[in-house]
Amino acid sequence: MTLPKDAWEHLQDMIRRDHAKILARYFKDLGPNWEPEIASTRGAIRTACTIKDEDTATITLLRLFYFYIILGYGFRGLAPVFGVPSQQFQEAYELHPQIFLYFSQDKASIPDGLRPVEAQISFRIMGYTKESMTPAKALPFATRIAEEFVEANKGITFSKGKQVISYVDVKNGIKTLKIFALSQSEGIDIIKKVCKVLLLPYSSEFVGTSDKPQRASITKPVGKEMVYGKSVAKKRWRPSAKVRFRYAYMIVDNREFPVPLVDTTGRFPDAIIKKYG
Repeated sequence: MTLPKDAWEHLQDMIRRDHAKILARYFKDLGPNWEPEIASTRGAIRTACTIKDEDTATITLLRLFYFYIILGYGFRGLAPVFGVPSQQFQEAYELHPQIFLYFSQDKASIPDGLRPVEAQISFRIMGYTKESMTPAKALPFATRIAEEFVEANKGITFSKGKQVISYVDVKNGIKTLKIFALSQSEGIDIIKKVCKVLLLPYSSEFVGTSDKPQRASITKPVGKEMVYGKSVAKKRWRPSAKVRFRYAYMIVDNREFPVPLVDTTGRFPDAIIKKYG
């Protein structure tokens, strides 16, 4: 198939196609056979957001801006973050650099209306300080993370659940390694991978497993509850879901930004190792 001569027409067609699918879901209360109108509030909003074939590039952008920014649809998938200033954060992470591994649920398996289940694992690199850690010394850690947590340019998965599998090896600097997993075996598999990243021997003597809470996991809550005078959906509690490794980064004291080590998402173009599927 030959490329279109009119690049704008082709681009607009692609934008309009995908945007229309999102609008259909967002305004599903208006029915599958909705026609543009401005008599109702919802109808007027949808009419303003609907891209037309004759729209110019400017009008198309304004419609997108109205829906995704002003109405806020573009922020729906973003979880609120409670943070502290970077300097204050770094004061709590002096001494040894710390590596963070981030996992999240695949988009296709996320129930409608819910955010993806996430998991984060962190551990310190003993024997290194902010002075001794360098890009050259960070490379082997990034390489081993990629070897252990990435296969065929995709992050590996594990089943996150309510059971807590802990690993404490104080002598080698592992004090609070905790994995929320569906089973002890899956949690131990992840712990073994972390030990390989740190070039440490694994010992079953350091493994601890919390008694399974009698309370069942709440993966997809049913019903609502009143919060601050408003009815909201009930929250999940230690939900069970398969989560996939996405990226790893390192915090070094007095360095304003984290050091991206491994990235499978395209989010960190300056990552030491990039693995894109």
